[in-house]
Amino acid sequence: MGSVKDWAASHGFDYRTRGDDLFTTIPQAIRDKLAGRTPVMADLARLDWMTSVLSERGGLVVWVDADTVVLNADWRPPFDTHSFFGEECWVQQDNKSRWRAYLSPHNAFMGFTEVSPVLPFLSYLSLSLIERADAAFIAPQMIGPKLLKALHNLADFVLVPEAGALSPALLSEWVHGYAEAQACYERQNRPDLAMINLCGSLSSEPEQRALIEAFLDRSQV
Repeated sequence: MGSVKDWAASHGFDYRTRGDDLFTTIPQAIRDKLAGRTPVMADLARLDWMTSVLSERGGLVVWVDADTVVLNADWRPPFDTHSFFGEECWVQQDNKSRWRAYLSPHNAFMGFTEVSPVLPFLSYLSLSLIERADAAFIAPQMIGPKLLKALHNLADFVLVPEAGALSPALLSEWVHGYAEAQACYERQNRPDLAMINLCGSLSSEPEQRALIEAFLDRSQV
């Protein structure tokens, strides 16, 4: 969070953080339905918060997840479009143990202007999906990356590859030494990362938490 705050200040951006009060705009019935699924609730609540900020101030609002680290403080997000999302290059092995890289939008980094047609539609659709879904079958990324990927196939969103996300396999190699996952990543010819989401929601295992801490301790970061 500190690197994002410093990055915002260096570009003259207003910076705000939100805690559990982020969820106060979600109807109680929805909060009850999503009990124990905080990441899903956050996917929904961040859309409400961004809508309220734009209603209050206009301009452009950019959401950056708290588990994001800035790698290039000089980089700036696009200002010539009404909506954008980060693009992840997710590296993992498929069911045949082959290394694959999957490119898709993610909502750990996204921005909207006051004239965006995407934000109000995404807010409406996300709430509608949760209201109609069976509580027992609400997937962790149902109204996050999974929904964005499905919509992107139709809407062709503006994606920002400089704002990526780090898969556990790639994180492990960035800490312990490059191998197959890094080679797979490099074959995609990605632009240099300016900020990267560390996917803290996947860090319930002590080993994953240790990898994140080791990555952040590296002098290169």
